Amino acid sequence: MITLYDIPFKEVDSPGTVTTWRARYCLNLKNLPYQTVYVEGPDIETVAKEIGAAPTGLRPDEVSPKYTVPIIQDHSTGAVVSNSPEIAAYLDMTYPSSGPVLIPAGTMVLQLAFTDAIGEAIEYLMKPLFYPDFVMKRNDRTAAYMRERLSGICSLEALEGGEREKMWKTTKENLGRMNKWFEGSEGDFVMGKEPCFADTVISAFLWLIRNTVGRESAEWKDITTWNDGRWGKHMERFKPYENVM
Repeated sequence: MITLYDIPFKEVDSPGTVTTWRARYCLNLKNLPYQTVYVEGPDIETVAKEIGAAPTGLRPDEVSPKYTVPIIQDHSTGAVVSNSPEIAAYLDMTYPSSGPVLIPAGTMVLQLAFTDAIGEAIEYLMKPLFYPDFVMKRNDRTAAYMRERLSGICSLEALEGGEREKMWKTTKENLGRMNKWFEGSEGDFVMGKEPCFADTVISAFLWLIRNTVGRESAEWKDITTWNDGRWGKHMERFKPYENVM
């Protein structure tokens, strides 16, 4: 059994963040049994240290270690792994016969570069549009914690009117840029016919949008039609891997 450490959500069966959903998709793609332990934002560092999880970076002071989720704890091997790319690589190494290869040999650098490109082109630019509502759907302690952490990165005041329309236009343009990355692909996924870690990065970002605006909203239904329906089709392909254990 594997334990996935994740952040809770006020709504039933809607936990997670962009990064924890990457790990959840990886576990589900691999068809591995796991359970979720929910940790409020302010408690992540304490829990991480208790189970022996490595920090994933430095705090803004560039001195203090930063601890984040996702973290997995593999009770069959004793391994504790932080950060979604490292989790994907660990699952490939430890469970090679389960599911697709998430990070095929020799592609780690390319997949990390793809992940950064998604962040620069899409996620970071979109935070003002999606994160205000996303943060407020968290439990109160975690919402306060996330507001504090994000205060220096982006505004957490909801956009209205023309500003919101402008940001939605930018969202469409950036997803159009992503769509061009698939030109010449031999299949529906980043590396062709089999999903890989990079596909979970796309899925997690689309999950953020859908979870924030609502799957029945006009905004989400509009996105599913963009670029000849690529994004709606992508999420349909990943629907079997959205189980929350």
